[in-house]
Amino acid sequence: MRFFKWLHPGLHIKRWLFLFGLGMMATSFGLVLTFNYQWLGQVEEWMFRLLYEMTGHYNYTVLATIGILVIVSGLFLMGWATRRLIRTMLGVVMPNESENISDLILANLQLAKGPKVVVIGGGTGLSVMLRGLKTKTYNLTAVVTVADDGGSTGRIRQDLDIIAPGDLRNCLVALADKEGLMEKLFAHRFGGSGNLTGHSFGNLFIAALIEVLGDVEEAMDATSKVLKVRGKVIPASAEKIQLNAEMTDGRVICGESQIPHAHGKIKRVFTTPEQPKAIQSAIEAIQEADVIVLGPGSLYTSIMPNLCVPDIAASVRASKAKKIYICNVMTQPGETDGYTVSDHVKAINQHAGQEIVDFVIANSGDIDTAVLQRYADAGSQPVVIDKRRVGDLGATLLSADLVNAEKGGTHDPKKLANVLFDLINALRTDLSPELLHYYLKRYELKRNLRRR
Repeated sequence: MRFFKWLHPGLHIKRWLFLFGLGMMATSFGLVLTFNYQWLGQVEEWMFRLLYEMTGHYNYTVLATIGILVIVSGLFLMGWATRRLIRTMLGVVMPNESENISDLILANLQLAKGPKVVVIGGGTGLSVMLRGLKTKTYNLTAVVTVADDGGSTGRIRQDLDIIAPGDLRNCLVALADKEGLMEKLFAHRFGGSGNLTGHSFGNLFIAALIEVLGDVEEAMDATSKVLKVRGKVIPASAEKIQLNAEMTDGRVICGESQIPHAHGKIKRVFTTPEQPKAIQSAIEAIQEADVIVLGPGSLYTSIMPNLCVPDIAASVRASKAKKIYICNVMTQPGETDGYTVSDHVKAINQHAGQEIVDFVIANSGDIDTAVLQRYADAGSQPVVIDKRRVGDLGATLLSADLVNAEKGGTHDPKKLANVLFDLINALRTDLSPELLHYYLKRYELKRNLRRR
């Protein structure tokens, strides 16, 4: 019965039903004292007379049975009335969930108890992962790069002199409770030939809030309320940052959107100003995190800009939380041509100032031949897994089938979230490093055999 779902452990309903029952008993006792308890004796005498007239003798067992039935009926009416009251109140707030309120409450309570996960990055890759992670925990914080300077974002940065809203928008939409129409609205780009041509509605919405409220964090909080975001999205910095890349041939490329078109190998990236100030809430989230996740996303233009903010990098280094890097499925032309998994890890450690990556999750799933050819035509190849070299960098590599069956070269949100949280749950246990290593080895083997 659906009624008994309300008694499920973890809903925090039974304690209030019990308290409600105590209140009813206290009220009844108070009424008896107020209106003279002797009337109860009169009721009992009337019941005995009625019973004698019906059966010809006195039978206390029958009277006690009637009393028990009255108590059970009263308890049932109390429970049913409470349930209907909750359904009526929540039905007004969440009309589309009125048939599954008990399941919804239980799920929300469980997600609210989930681990504190901080994800650092930007771009499409990060938003894809967030879509999966929001089904695992509500304690999610995305620390997002603000160095983007291309397309609608670049024009808004130049015209309004604010931080880049594009990656923030993508993450907010990804964490929205109900994506659907709001996702389409925030991703909508205006057509025509006027000044709005090519602009994203979501970018303009965030830009308007920043101007109205005068504070980036307040604008993020307001947008989160509009989208009913599960978690929190925080810019890495409130300063207008320009990303630059120093190439191995000595050239310096200015502007995030220009770096992939430089046709060279990146030595390092840095920002202008060189030491942008981090947002305090981002630092606090990193300090309180149970797990810190880097990526997925463009290595040099989505992940590294966050590590170029000194306080962000310092907080990540100082954190005792395990750091997990989600490696991209494919190399990115102009950024990571020919990179292996260990090359990605090495670059992250270099920009962080020390070896920070504890675990790496990489794809070992098969990609359709037609998809591979399409990527190859664009100059992209699958990232090669070199487990031994990853180990030499102090990290443990976990490989699994992570690819989206429809898109092939990108992560599947559900698959990635499942593997990541299997690892997170293992890390939250008291397993010794040896047992944890054995578990991960068996886990990896099991998933690979299942795929075959």
